[in-house]
Order: sequence, then structure tokens, then C-alpha cells
Amino acid sequence: MGIFIAVIVVLLVLIYFMTIMLRSVVSESNQKVNGYFLKNLEMYDSRYKEKVSSLSKINVEYEEVSRELRNMKNEMISYKTSPFYAPRPVPRDIYIPTARYIDNDFFEEYKIAKDKLMSINKQEVIDNVMEKVPFRGDIKLYNTVQSIMNKLNFDAIYDLCSSTKEEQLQIIKECLDGEEQKLLLKYIEDMEDIEEFEILGFTDFLKHIAWKNDPHIFVSVAENEEDYSDESKNIVCLVDQNICEGLKIVYQNKVYDYSIYKSRRKVGS
Repeated sequence: MGIFIAVIVVLLVLIYFMTIMLRSVVSESNQKVNGYFLKNLEMYDSRYKEKVSSLSKINVEYEEVSRELRNMKNEMISYKTSPFYAPRPVPRDIYIPTARYIDNDFFEEYKIAKDKLMSINKQEVIDNVMEKVPFRGDIKLYNTVQSIMNKLNFDAIYDLCSSTKEEQLQIIKECLDGEEQKLLLKYIEDMEDIEEFEILGFTDFLKHIAWKNDPHIFVSVAENEEDYSDESKNIVCLVDQNICEGLKIVYQNKVYDYSIYKSRRKVGS
């Protein structure tokens, strides 16, 4: 009986140690498996991110290539719709785009622009420009310049050019008066030496002042158009043979273009 009990005790002890050993082995195995799994998971995650990045770049390149192909196809279709298109028989290794020398939509677009320009009221356009762009020049100064320029006509300037610089200045001083003298003095003050005076330089000085203070509004229209000249409003109407439709306004050194303008032809062409 004692031997039987001893055997049972020994078996229980062995089972206990075997259980502890198995737990230890299982725990160690779990740690190794988890470590291996995590290591491989990190590698897989890194590779996955690289693949995603590469795929994104490939998609971007694909979109760019697709867009270029669509543009090339559209250009080829546009070329083929032209009555002047003829395929080139020479084979080429690369695509060389051909410049478009004809616009098949030109007449339709021209008709739209023409209809819009013909629908506008030219007199209203002129009045709107004058209303919204107030005159910022000096009308008194402009009139003074015009008075001097009337005295310095072509013959007078020609005669003065044949005189010495001192004589030119003396003659002009005798011809001018009041506000005109002030302009002459302003021109002389800007010179370093009185002997630098020249009649042509003085006239350029006057033209620049007149240009900056001109109260007139210049309206250019096509041939056979209505004359919009109005002396009371300082409106000067000019005919421009290069205007097809509409009008072009020049006021206070700025251009307000409401016209279809054809290119100028060379003389003799």
C-alpha cells in the first residue's frame, strides 16, 4: 500500500513538472511566433507602402500620358477637318505637332463678335467713357500751349532754326506774353546752361505738355460710319481703314478698344 502511494506521488510530481515545462515551451513558442509575425508584418507594411507609392506615381504618369494622347487625337481630328490637310508620307519616330494655320471656327466666332459689336450703341459708349473717366488735365495750360504752338508755325520754326541759339531765345521772349512766358521760363529752368536752348527742343516740350493735358476724345470708326464729332464735347471722330467693326476711343492717353481690327498691310502688298 505504501509503495502504491509513493508511485502515485511520484507520478503527480512528474505530471506537475511536465505541465510547467509544457507551459514554458508554449509561452516561449508564442513569443517567438509573435515576434516573427510582428517582424514580418512590419516588412509587409513597409513593402505595402512602397507599392502604394509606386502605384500612385504610375497612376499620375498614366493620367498625363492619357491627357497627352487625347490632346494629340484632338489635334489630329482638327487637322483632318481642315480642307488643306494632307497626311505626310514620311515616317517619323517621334510625334512632331504641326502648327494650326486655319481655324475652322473663325467665321462662327467672328459672326458672334460682329453681332455683339453691331448691337452696341456707339454714342452711349462714347458718353460712358467721358462720364466714367473724368478729365484730369489742365485745360488752361493746354490752351496756353496751343496759343504758343499757333505762333510757332512751320515757317516761324524754320526761320528760327537758321538763327543762333541766343537769337532764338530773344525772339521767342519778344513773341510770348503772360502765361506763355511762364512756360518758357519753366523750360529754361530745367536747362543747365542757357546756351543749350533750341527751338526744336522747346516745341517738343510744348507737345509733351499738350499731350498730357489734351481734353479731346478721339473716336476712330470704320469707313461709311456715322460721324460722332461734337465740338462742344471735344469729340473728334476719325476714320480708320483698319477697323472692320465697332470703334476705338483714345482719351487722356488711354485706349478703349471696342473694335475688330485687321492687321496693317505693307505698302505695295
